[in-house]
Amino acid sequence: MENRYYPVIIGFLLLGLLSCGPKNPEPVIPERKEIDPSPTEVVQEFLKALKAENFDKAYKYVYVPYSDKLGYVNQMKNTVSANQVSIVSYKILGTQIYDRTSIVVAEITIKRNSPKTGSLVERTQRSQYDLGLFEDAWKITNDKCIKNCVEKEAEVQITE
Repeated sequence: MENRYYPVIIGFLLLGLLSCGPKNPEPVIPERKEIDPSPTEVVQEFLKALKAENFDKAYKYVYVPYSDKLGYVNQMKNTVSANQVSIVSYKILGTQIYDRTSIVVAEITIKRNSPKTGSLVERTQRSQYDLGLFEDAWKITNDKCIKNCVEKEAEVQITE
């Protein structure tokens, strides 16, 4: 009669031992490496440099593989001069960081001469800046207008 209980006792002992074993660990989310300056700071400093028309400094924050610094600076000076455009103000609205890329959205108020009327106009638009990691530094790889891009929708006549 004792032999009948051995399998049951062994079963309970095995069940008890297995329940004490290691549990499935929760997935560990690795810490993201902090890189200074952050994508937000890169876009802020870039816009600050553009506002001051300091294109030498702005070059530090962009990734332009097909141009050198002097070429970039000359291109920016020519663009600003030809369009008579300047940044009045800007603010960062949001930042999303992925693994090796990031997106920063900024609201920018610009002042320029209207190509239609020739008068000074002001426009507030939203722009998206795409960034990538290059040699452990965030660099702007692309920018595009995402809201209020059409000049006639957001122009405000400035009287001086």
